[in-house]
Amino acid sequence: MADELRSVPAQDGHVRLFAGTATSGEPVYEVVPAVRAGQTVYEILGSPGLATGCAAGDRVRVDADGRFEIITRGGNVCLVVYPPTPPDDDAVAVLREAFGRLAGQVEAPVDKRFIVVTVPVSAGFPAIEAVVVEWTSRIGAEWYYGNVYDEDDRPIGWWEKDTRI
Repeated sequence: MADELRSVPAQDGHVRLFAGTATSGEPVYEVVPAVRAGQTVYEILGSPGLATGCAAGDRVRVDADGRFEIITRGGNVCLVVYPPTPPDDDAVAVLREAFGRLAGQVEAPVDKRFIVVTVPVSAGFPAIEAVVVEWTSRIGAEWYYGNVYDEDDRPIGWWEKDTRI
């Protein structure tokens, strides 16, 4: 059964994306909401917290091993926040409100061990960073962009190439 699951990249409105390799050498996957747009093409509906390189709104081609390539960008930036301890609901509400003013969306699992933010790149990097830096500095959280830099920390630059933005 486990081998069958590994060969199926999507199921029930979700797609499995390769997120890296564990210290054991085993692959790590993240399952995100997605709509099938072709045989191996999916539109990502929820920005991932582990699988870097894409955000909600992107169309990706996914291989059977979960590795993916971007076909088109949806115009959204993904940020992932790791608080030192789970923030209370009021603190998350402050973050939601601040990103809401930028037309962004804030999501977290019930245990709030991490937070994923999706915000249109048209909001501008200075505005995005102002919100996340202020909020994370209050609680000592760490954060990173999920789809702005490559594995060598170089800007991908997709926002400069997208004529819709």
